[in-house]
Amino acid sequence: MPSGNYLVSIVMPTWNSMRYIKECIASLLAQTHNNYELLVCDGGSTDGTLEYLESIGDPRIKIVSRSDKGLVNALNIGFSKTTGDILCWLNSDDRYLCENALSRVAETLMKNGLQFVIGGCAMLAENGETMRYLLPWIPQPPFGYRGHSNCFTGSLFFKKEAWAKFGQFSEQNKYAFEYELIRQLMACPQQGRILIGAPVAGFRLRPDSVSGANSEAMALERNRVVGNIVHENAPFRHQLIRLYSYARLGLLPTFLKYLRANRNPKAVRNVWKN
Repeated sequence: MPSGNYLVSIVMPTWNSMRYIKECIASLLAQTHNNYELLVCDGGSTDGTLEYLESIGDPRIKIVSRSDKGLVNALNIGFSKTTGDILCWLNSDDRYLCENALSRVAETLMKNGLQFVIGGCAMLAENGETMRYLLPWIPQPPFGYRGHSNCFTGSLFFKKEAWAKFGQFSEQNKYAFEYELIRQLMACPQQGRILIGAPVAGFRLRPDSVSGANSEAMALERNRVVGNIVHENAPFRHQLIRLYSYARLGLLPTFLKYLRANRNPKAVRNVWKN
């Protein structure tokens, strides 16, 4: 089956997101892969977010919940209603960075017998400007996943079978819930792949975000979910594990391109053309 025929289901939790959501939606509508559905789970917005989404008039955008019990509950609701072959989620203040993000994912994930792929990501300032790029990695044996992977959820894509095996997020976790899913995926590194090419998505650094406003609570919860003490600043050992993982997978050229991109984030397109 051509990769364009695969349906991508994107879950988007929202709550009073008008400040950022237009930029997010624009990055989705610009995708060259048109076969997707956007499942919006809203926490009861009062700032015009829902009215804006409805005004777009695109049948691929579906509001599946207008009142949820928080972010984790919203994601569980959204994923329970997905119908796609490939699943992912994108927060309403984040965005895709390139127009071929979904097409690259569909081609890589569905043609290689994989369960998940991880793309590169960018840290965005509150105004949307790119600050730096992050290089994800999938720890390779004999090393296991210990909480570090630079795995931004907006650039993580997985098959519906992987989600079915996972089930849903525990709603007892409020801040580090995504590590439940990442830990399960990383337990089978041979079933995943780093997406070669330009970074896929960007996440916005905001002081009022879930992680930004609850950093200490998130760190404690993450340690419990992962089962290890995860250091905020990755020690030298983690850097070596990352380098080893890329060398073992034959992806050192990709590693070097990310280093080059961070020298001049505004010239990233030129980096990936070379």
